[in-house]
This record gives sequence, structure tokens and C-alpha cells, in this order.
Amino acid sequence: MIKAKLISVLLLLPFILIGCQNNNLNLSKDVSNIEVYKWNSEELVVTIDDKEFIDELVKELDNAKTGSTANMDFESPDFELHFKNENETLLEIGYYKKVMNLDVEGRYWDYSEDTMYNVELQLPID
Repeated sequence: MIKAKLISVLLLLPFILIGCQNNNLNLSKDVSNIEVYKWNSEELVVTIDDKEFIDELVKELDNAKTGSTANMDFESPDFELHFKNENETLLEIGYYKKVMNLDVEGRYWDYSEDTMYNVELQLPID
């Protein structure tokens, strides 16, 4: 009887762990570059095409703890990021130069979803 319970628990454990993983981003394709614009401007500051950095950032955002900013009043981000695959924009989010505490601490804000990501990774820009 104890063996049957132990086996049942061991079989259920992987499903429970998989269910606990965050999958915040629903990107249909790989990100080839990130265009960085000044907030509320069409002024392109830089294009990031460092594949290692992009992969790390996408992984951190996808697995990050998030917090809702729906009922908050706060300052606008410094930059707007366009995650792109070739010429197709996959995701647009805001970026703060300094870490913000908006339910969670981070630099990345999805303004379309009112979601702050608990990611502090700095962009490689001046």
C-alpha cells in the first residue's frame, strides 16, 4: 500500500512541477533583434542583435515572476523595446534604466498587459 502511494506521488510530481513553470511570453518565432526606441518616440536609439543576450533576456522574461500594474500610477519607462523576427514585431514592452518596484522589482513592463516582470537584466546600451 505504501509503495503504491509512493509511486503515485512520484508519477504526479513532474506534472506538478511543469505546471508551476511560468510561460509569460507567447512568441511565435525566435527573436532575431531588439530595437530600442525612446519612449513615445519613433527615435531609434540602438538595435541589439547579440543572440546570447537576446536568448538570456527572453528566457528570463518568459520564466519571471510578474506583478500587475493595472491599478497603479507610475512614471513612464525610458525606452520602448520591439522584439523582432526579421521585420516582424513579436512583442513591444517598456524598459526602465533603473529598477522599479511595481508589485515586483524589475526593469521590463508589458504595457499592453499591465504586467511588470521581475527581471533586472540591464540592456547593453549607454
